[in-house]
Parts: sequence; C-alpha cells; structure tokens
Amino acid sequence: MPDERPVDEQDTQEILQAEAEGMTHADMGLPPEEEVAPAAMEPPTPPPAAPEGEFLEETILPSTVENHELRPGSTHTWGSLTFTAGSAYLGGWITASQRETRLLVKPRQEGSLLAGLGNHRLLPRLVYTGPEGVALEASEGDPIGQPLSLSQALEVVQPLAQLVYFLELKGLALVDLEPRALLRTPQGLGLLPPPRLARLGERAGLIWREGYTPPEILAEAAVNAKTGVYLLGALLFELLSGTALPAEGPSPLLLSGIPLAGVPQVLNQLLASVKERPTPQQAIALLKGLSRSPDPVLELGAATSVGLNPTRPVNEDSYSYRLERFQSHGNPTLWLRACVSDGMGGMAAGEVASQAAVEAFVAGSPPHPLDDPKAQADWAIRLVWDSNQAALDALAGRDGGCTLTGVLLVGTRYALAHVGDCRAYRWIRGSLEQLSQDHSLVASLVASGMITPEEAQHHPDRNQVLRSLGNLRQPQPDYVISLETTLGTPAAHLEAGETLLLVSDGVWGEVSDPQIAAILTRTSSPQAAAEALVQAALDAGAPDNATALVIVRRA
Repeated sequence: MPDERPVDEQDTQEILQAEAEGMTHADMGLPPEEEVAPAAMEPPTPPPAAPEGEFLEETILPSTVENHELRPGSTHTWGSLTFTAGSAYLGGWITASQRETRLLVKPRQEGSLLAGLGNHRLLPRLVYTGPEGVALEASEGDPIGQPLSLSQALEVVQPLAQLVYFLELKGLALVDLEPRALLRTPQGLGLLPPPRLARLGERAGLIWREGYTPPEILAEAAVNAKTGVYLLGALLFELLSGTALPAEGPSPLLLSGIPLAGVPQVLNQLLASVKERPTPQQAIALLKGLSRSPDPVLELGAATSVGLNPTRPVNEDSYSYRLERFQSHGNPTLWLRACVSDGMGGMAAGEVASQAAVEAFVAGSPPHPLDDPKAQADWAIRLVWDSNQAALDALAGRDGGCTLTGVLLVGTRYALAHVGDCRAYRWIRGSLEQLSQDHSLVASLVASGMITPEEAQHHPDRNQVLRSLGNLRQPQPDYVISLETTLGTPAAHLEAGETLLLVSDGVWGEVSDPQIAAILTRTSSPQAAAEALVQAALDAGAPDNATALVIVRRA
C-alpha cells in the first residue's frame, strides 16, 4: 500500500524543490486536498497483443495471452481484493473488474516501487500489492496519436519530464516506456499500465523495446535518473516523426530530419551518452525552451500637460519608458521599464528631481536572469532607489523631491515599485483596479476611517505626501512598495487585452475611477487614451500638472 511513513526533513526539502519546478501535490505523491470519488469507468480497450519477442521480459515472465491463472471470467481473491479477470492488456497486465471499478492486474508483479509513489497524477491508483501480484485502478482514455505538432508533443513529454524528476527525488529511475500506454483521460495525461522502474544504482534486468532502450540498459549497467531522460528523447522523436528510433539509435543525420528549429539540438542532448546526457532538471529546462510562447505585442501612449493653474508655470511631472528586446541562447525576451514621476519643490527643483528620477529608472542594463518573480520585484525596487540617488544628486542640496510609480515587465510578467501619490492601475474587461497605495495624508486619514473617500477628493491637504524621493541618503526597508502590498504577490502576468495605466495625481485627483474606466473603454489606442485622460483633467480645471502613460498588451 502507499508509503505512510512520517515526512522527515529530507522529504520536506524534496517537496520544496519539486514545488519550485511547478509540480502539484499530486505530482509529489502527496494526497490531494480533497479526495474525489472515482467515477464509473468503461474498461480500457485492449490494444493488439504485442508480437512475440517484442520484449525480452516475456522470455522470463509468464505470457499474458497464455496466462492460466487468470482466465477470462474467472474470479480471484488477493488479500481483501476480489475481482473478475478479463482480457489481455499491455506488458503482461490483464483487465479486471471489482463491481463497478475497472482494474488492471498482474500476477506475481513486485509492487513495492509503485507503492512508494502515492497519488502521482500520471500513474494509476494502486489498489493492491502483495505476494499474489499488483492491482491498479484503470481509467478510460484515448491513445496518443502520431505524428503530433511540437506544441502537442510537448504537452505529452513535459509532464513525463516532471515524472522523471519526481522519480529521481524518490530514488528511482524510469527504465522502460511503452508509448501505447500513454492515454488522454478526462483527468489529463495518464500512463496505463505504469512504466517499468528501477532503484537508482541498480541494474534494470533484461529489457528491450525498439527505439526505447537506453544504451546503459543494453550494457546491463547500473541505471541513474538520466536513463529516464533518454526515454523522453525517444518519445519526443516518435511523437514528432511518427516512427520509433531505429535499432542502431540516433544519428545527427536522422535528428536533423525533423525540420523544427531547436528540436534536433534538444533531441541530440536527450539521446546522448549517459555522461553527456542532461539531468532530469536540465531536461525540464530544455523542453521549456522549446515551448516558449511568442513575446507579447505591446502598445504604449503617453501625454502630459502643465495644467491651468496660473501659479504653476512649469510642468514638474516627468515620464519615461524603455522597451527592449534581448536575444540570448536563442531565447528572445521583451523588457519594458516605464514610470511616471511628480516633482515637488517649486521651479527649478521639482522638475529637476522628477526628470533625474525617471531617467535613472530606465537606465542601465538589466541583470540576468530574472526568471524568478521575486528577483524581478527586487530589481524594480532597486531601480527606485537608483532614482532616489539620481534625484538627490540632481537637487544638489536644494529643497525638493519627487514621487514615482514604475512598472518592470519581463515577457508577460510585471512588477511594481511605488513611492508617493502617483498611481498605477490595471484595466481589463471593463474592470479598473488600483495597484499602488497612496503615500499621502488623506490616504492615511481614509485608511483610519477619519474621512471618507468622497471627502478625500476635496480635502485641502490632499496634495501632502508622506513619502518621496530625493531626500533620503540610504535605502529604508519597506519604504518602496510592490505588488506584495496590494496583490499579495511579487509579480503578476499581463493578459492579452489588459491595460496598465500610470498617472500623476493631477489626473486621478480630477478624473474619477469610473471616468477613467469609461475613457479606457471608448478610446481606440493607448495614445488616444492618454490624451483623453489628460484632457479630462483639463476639462475639470486641472489645478495641477497632469500626466498619463498607458500600456496595452494586444496579444
């Protein structure tokens, strides 16, 4: 039965490492949060019987077809399990039934390795293991067709790569794979029957399958986790080409016959000798590289105005954005840094601080890599502190400063860094949500319940900010806020059709959120939206400088 030993410290580390690879609790052999009763299933349709001699294992195990112990229609009891035998299935397994539950059984099969894997989502549930054999719960499904497109093939191979890595964490190796056992079930990809496993460092015994036998198995050498990686390459080749690898194995000429850029190179690595073959984790990264989505299509627009206040002759608002595309190791990445800053301190001080701040936010080369959302959010915060230093240097002792709200987008994932009372919003499907949190006196009064949001709109001290840049000599913890404050996550994904909006208080102070949403709804482009937002502030009297920067992901 499944392993019920207590989770020790090593298990905890394995679980954390597996979660880092995006694996679910079910992937890791842990029970799901809520047990779902198995639905009634039709018995799996037996595939054609394997030709005699296709498996060397058939020379040392009883033949499924000629099994005299479990004749069709006969009833048997293994421990507490009573079932009725059915017809022959793959690899020595036999269909069976226990009332409404469909099973696969295999006499005299050792089940200890399967028992330690728990509820892995790709493997059938273990019903019984004992001296008589193994019984599994069978689910219905359709076989995986061939050939497949690259995206379709990766939908099959990538979950198997996670399984190979999971097995490594459990001290096991995948040593044989029957492609006909891969099924599309209502729950997703499944393996029925389960693949052959071996403990790391042990010999797998006599196994041979055309196109699917790693060189170390043929040499009867001890297996390691890389043995399963070879099987991933063999499966990917067959799914894309429609034919199994030849008996002599892969060759550069054979692999170059798959006309998909990057695929021959990945196959060459997956099917290499054990010494040169990647680990399961490296294989996951290689396959992920093949499945890269196209970079998003972004459109930007921006507008600013000095406003209508006769006592404000200079526009102290500044904005900047920098859109870049990096190409490294064949992986293109789209980067966007964008920010809006509101200067404070009067003529020749506020505008100097805000200009220096936005220039610093978009300057410099991004660090590599930023695959981790937390690293991306941390860098966005560091950019704000760079802006603080730039404003400090530019002011050169003069009384002044600025607020700043910026976003850092890598691919489709964005992080926020914010100080002061400029604002960041996201708008999608007609819904407008504020992403930033105002560092202002009236915002603190609203948060404490002393005034209402409606009263804040006309409060005489609504322009007083509690945090700004250009006056701090050293970075302070938690001074710059990120999406952790508002969304509870370091970064979020920008969906197709979603808009990010950065505005100074000269816009949101005069244009209400419903008005902003209406403008974003009716305008046809980011530039038209930015101009309409600034014009709405002017129409409302515009007592302050007004700036809007609009970022739209089209695809």
